[in-house]
Amino acid sequence: MKKLSYKVSLGGVMSASCLLLMFLTGVFPILAMALPLYAGILIYVVLDEVGISWAFLTYLAVSVLSFFITPNKESSIYFAVFFGSYPIIKVLFEKIHSKVFEIAGKLLAFNVTVISAAAIAVYLFGLDEFLEDFDFLGQFLVPGLIIFANILFLLYDKTLSLVLTSYVKWFKPTFLKKF
Repeated sequence: MKKLSYKVSLGGVMSASCLLLMFLTGVFPILAMALPLYAGILIYVVLDEVGISWAFLTYLAVSVLSFFITPNKESSIYFAVFFGSYPIIKVLFEKIHSKVFEIAGKLLAFNVTVISAAAIAVYLFGLDEFLEDFDFLGQFLVPGLIIFANILFLLYDKTLSLVLTSYVKWFKPTFLKKF
């Protein structure tokens, strides 16, 4: 069992790293979706090292603090609603023995969070330009975006699995064997 001081320090270092990535969304706006995604991978490190409760606390801390220090509020929403919590949710869904229910649960969680993020961006933060960016699609907007987003999500989920497996099987034994 890991000591409490290790858990606290790991959570603090990973929170600071996540917040740095989130802050960089203001410096590099083109990475507004990529940097929250990378920050979410750091949440998985906490999950793997010290457990789900510490990962959840780290996720909550970063989510709240990112709204105060991140210039790009849209990125904060992405992290708080999806990218920060998904590594935790992913581990829970992968404990389901039925592959069909696992994928259906992941897709349901994704669609709920995407709709929530859009509603938060538009109604809570007044980011109406979020909707104006898609006016050119007309009547095909909603079905097209949902299909495209779900395909991208499945690719993201598979890629995330490969990254997390690489962390557990290669990076952790190679670089973290002292701890």
